[in-house]
Amino acid sequence: MASLLPIISDILPMIIPAATQVIRARDLEPSHPTVEGPIIQRPAVVDKSDKMCASVVFMARPHQASPIRHNSEQDAIIYAVSGSGILVVKEGFKGQLHRHELSPGDFAFVPAWTEHQLCNETDSDVAFVIFQGGARPVGVELSDWAGQVISQR
Repeated sequence: MASLLPIISDILPMIIPAATQVIRARDLEPSHPTVEGPIIQRPAVVDKSDKMCASVVFMARPHQASPIRHNSEQDAIIYAVSGSGILVVKEGFKGQLHRHELSPGDFAFVPAWTEHQLCNETDSDVAFVIFQGGARPVGVELSDWAGQVISQR
């Protein structure tokens, strides 16, 4: 019986397909960026698949930065949608900070447990889509690079 489980899990989606869902951009945009904050993160596709999820990060105000964070055990792919931003990551054995400029259409892969921060150093708005490997985004915000955990998501 146990040998049938992998076959059933492969065949079942073909017999009973899941429904396609569309999330509209207008439903993710901040209603009023100055009231909601300088950095707004909205879940876009969560709890739809056990293998991946997506969130949108709006840096509605210029010259703002997200909290320093890591995504725990989840790898992440960041896609730059609009504006130009900076991805700062702590890499290597000595924990050096590296800055990567992201322009519209650019992708960045951030491995699990890698401390990172998104920055908007321009006078324009910036938006990113973040894909993570899990049903919902996980991770923690840190007080500083290699700092204390201040909140969990």
